[in-house]
Amino acid sequence: MKTAIRDFNGSPKNLSVGKCPDCGKASYLSRRDAKHAARAMFPALHHRPVKCGQRWHNERMRGETR
Repeated sequence: MKTAIRDFNGSPKNLSVGKCPDCGKASYLSRRDAKHAARAMFPALHHRPVKCGQRWHNERMRGETR
């Protein structure tokens, strides 16, 4: 198990600050919060944080299928 997953405290829903006003996706205040939420919700998949205005989102890495 990765250290980042083991040290994660709290639900991924608690990290989200609601929906982005620009695109409607779940948004996070920091890049770190977005990464922690992605690891907790999708432990076997690779996501990357993407900046959208003042907020951050998660998107899947290229080349993954599922």
